[in-house]
Amino acid sequence: MKKMRSMLGCLIFFLSVGVAFANPFEETIRILENRTAFHWGRDCFIWLVHYSEDLVDPWVEAEAGRMGMSDVERRAYRESFISDLSIGTAEPVLVTIHAFGARPLSFAPFSERIVLITPRGERIRPIRYNRALDQPLSGVVQGLVFFPKQSDPNFAIGISGMGVYDERIFSFVNEGAISGYVSITPPPEEIEVVVVELPPAPRPTQTPRAPARREPPPLPPPPPPQPLQPPVIPAAEPEIVVVEAPPEEDSDRDIAYVSREQVLRTFLDLWMKFDVGTMYSMLSEISQRQFTRQEFETDLRELTDFRSALRGGYRIDWLGANQARIVTARRILFIRTLLDRTFGVVREGSTWKIVW
Repeated sequence: MKKMRSMLGCLIFFLSVGVAFANPFEETIRILENRTAFHWGRDCFIWLVHYSEDLVDPWVEAEAGRMGMSDVERRAYRESFISDLSIGTAEPVLVTIHAFGARPLSFAPFSERIVLITPRGERIRPIRYNRALDQPLSGVVQGLVFFPKQSDPNFAIGISGMGVYDERIFSFVNEGAISGYVSITPPPEEIEVVVVELPPAPRPTQTPRAPARREPPPLPPPPPPQPLQPPVIPAAEPEIVVVEAPPEEDSDRDIAYVSREQVLRTFLDLWMKFDVGTMYSMLSEISQRQFTRQEFETDLRELTDFRSALRGGYRIDWLGANQARIVTARRILFIRTLLDRTFGVVREGSTWKIVW
């Protein structure tokens, strides 16, 4: 009986998790709306997003479903998400500044412009932040700011230097948030309404005349008929004589040439499909002597995060005739973290091979 209750409890738990994340993107949006705040300033618009811990699982599930990730890729993406944003060890806040003035704005040093305000009124400075926020700002600039980890999530962020006000307070919505961070507008006082009855307007003694009808102007006379022009007879087309050239003798030029970039892109496409066998056959002789097929597959599994990022697009930067850097990006909500890996290419016979 006890075992049956335990199994029933586990079943209820997994069912509840499935229901909670039946639509993970909807859950992600709900959390983001509660953890986003914005204010207008003089010549700028600033909005903040606090990456809270409860955002991790629904976002990862939403991205895994959208990208078609396997269980291994999902776990790797989740670990990268937590690591890049220091979730669980700090309070990451994404700061986006839209500077639309005629001159660049300056918030330098930004560490003295932004502060975390606890429910007890403590003011805490950031432990690190993106130095791009210290540069002269024009257009849209984003940067992550990390504060010490807080036990109470009901905190606010203050930013000074936006103009008009000394400091603007960015408050987030939390279940059970303290009322000190909720802007409560008192109800306006009731205003006595006085109704004044006006006397009826006097009736006109005469009915106004309708405006006189104007006749339309006469139409202009039709243009005189134009004399007929004789048809233009095209000149006779020259006779085209087709001369068949004798067939060329077989040579190396008949071999289809595949460029090094085509080979590299094919290799990356196979990586996204995780076709290990075909990828291994495209490696150079030196790479195949250095790595067995099993060792090569182990390396690929350790680079699951890079493989997932490739599906979102990549760029090839050639560093020379035989070396290329693949640059891709891992999307984490509104920011992207760049990933790169360098490959070698060598010519073996009439084909290009990949150096792993």
